[in-house]
Amino acid sequence: MDKNLEKIPEDFNLVEPPAGLFDKIMCRIEREKKIFTLRRRIIIFSIGLIGSAIAFVPAFTYVRYGFVESGFYSFFSLIFSDTEVVITYWESFIQSLLETLPVVGLAALLTTVVIFLESLKLLTKDIKNIYASRRFRKA
Repeated sequence: MDKNLEKIPEDFNLVEPPAGLFDKIMCRIEREKKIFTLRRRIIIFSIGLIGSAIAFVPAFTYVRYGFVESGFYSFFSLIFSDTEVVITYWESFIQSLLETLPVVGLAALLTTVVIFLESLKLLTKDIKNIYASRRFRKA
């Protein structure tokens, strides 16, 4: 190893890095970290979006079955067939409607819709940020 060091000429000129190179490198590393985080978030929200879209179908079927099974449609149809009776006994009618409402199914359906919409909102925001960072990188 000492022999190799002897071969290096004495007047070997070291190249100085350009001014601001360290700042550019750190800025680029930070930008790549942000892009990596955004890509991970896009994957997570895409899975949430797809999962909630798939879960919507069984939740909707469960709600529809709950409406038919509980007799909600029968009570609700009284509004159109016996309007006078509904107006006369409106308090009992509303109570009957509320009692036959399939609350668990509606909660499941509402949950899937909220997850779908929230995932869609966050996914579009992250995709917008990815494209903005790519535009910034090319500029």
